[in-house]
Amino acid sequence: MEMNSIIKMVNYYSGLAKQRELTEIEKQDREKYRKIYLEKFRAQVRGHLDSIKIVNENEIN
Repeated sequence: MEMNSIIKMVNYYSGLAKQRELTEIEKQDREKYRKIYLEKFRAQVRGHLDSIKIVNENEIN
C-alpha cells in the first residue's frame, strides 16, 4: 500500500472522528492505518539514516 493511500485513510478517520463517534470497526481500521503509517515512516527514516556517511576531517580522501 502506498504512503499517500495510507495518509488519506488516516485523515479520513480523523475527520470522521471530529464529526461523530467512530464505531468499533472504524476505530480498529483507524488504528490499523496508523500502525501501517508509523511502520512505513520509521522504515523511511531508518533508510535515510542508514545511507548517511559520517566523514571525519582526518579521513578525507
